[in-house]
Amino acid sequence: MDRVIVLDRVTERHPDVTKEDAAQAWAHCIRCAPALDKDPERYVAIGIDGKGRQIELVAVRKDGGLWLIIHAQHPPKHDIRTRLGLGRRKQ
Repeated sequence: MDRVIVLDRVTERHPDVTKEDAAQAWAHCIRCAPALDKDPERYVAIGIDGKGRQIELVAVRKDGGLWLIIHAQHPPKHDIRTRLGLGRRKQ
């Protein structure tokens, strides 16, 4: 089973999202895709936390089934929602 570690900086930058919120949102991910940056192991996702909120996540896949969550925020940004197929594209 995959393990999840949430970095402390997640709650420092977005105090409305706890480490538990981020981990729960990752466990209840509704969309996930490669982040399309220089790191092929970086993924962007949206998941649902225990409060029913959509949480935007960025996680890095490490060896041994470990996921390191490096970013989490509520609400998800429009461009991330759109990229993951959860929002409307601007005309």
